[in-house]
Amino acid sequence: MRFDPLNFGRAIVYITIIFSVLDRYVLPKFHVFDPVKLQEICNESIELYGDDSPNYNRTLLFNDLAARLQKEYPKHVSEVKWDEWVFNNAGNAMGGMVLLHASISEYLIIFGTPVGTEGHTGIHMAHDYFTILTGRQDFYYAGDVEKRVFLPGDQNHMRRGDKAQYALNGFALELAQGCIPCMLPFGFLEAMTSTLDYQSLSYTVWVTARHMTKSLLQGKL
Repeated sequence: MRFDPLNFGRAIVYITIIFSVLDRYVLPKFHVFDPVKLQEICNESIELYGDDSPNYNRTLLFNDLAARLQKEYPKHVSEVKWDEWVFNNAGNAMGGMVLLHASISEYLIIFGTPVGTEGHTGIHMAHDYFTILTGRQDFYYAGDVEKRVFLPGDQNHMRRGDKAQYALNGFALELAQGCIPCMLPFGFLEAMTSTLDYQSLSYTVWVTARHMTKSLLQGKL
């Protein structure tokens, strides 16, 4: 079958229009997570087990956070499954992540690294709320002359379409709200083109699909 550039271009336009309509008018109706509430819950756990607490312990911090999130969103948040942590490479940054929720319109993960990483945020059809749990994030928009610093308890909100450089040494709770399938190529591409870590990629696809299927069965996009 001969490749037809005109029909291919039309298909891209139609797909873009469909996703834009979904992103603007349909998917927001299915959002269940409140970024302000998430930041409040994070600070409760940080106060108990964060960097400056007398009981500092990252394992207890993440477990406590997940338990509080489950209490607030009992149908939508999973516990921290320590055997489901997986490497992720995106925008030249590398870290570990564990999935707490995934659906067509939202994902909620704990992401980070204790050794430090740096890269490009990517450009996404989603709002991203990055609440620092431990360590720090240094952040830079083109045109800034000073870096922006986010410490435990701070929440960095990137609006859809924004792009920036960041460095992270620590962990954060990340909420994305928008067209989540449109974000997946950014998270998967480097595994196919540079790291060749197909084990992490396949496991990420499996866990994400499992969470999305669960959400769909609950009637949540």
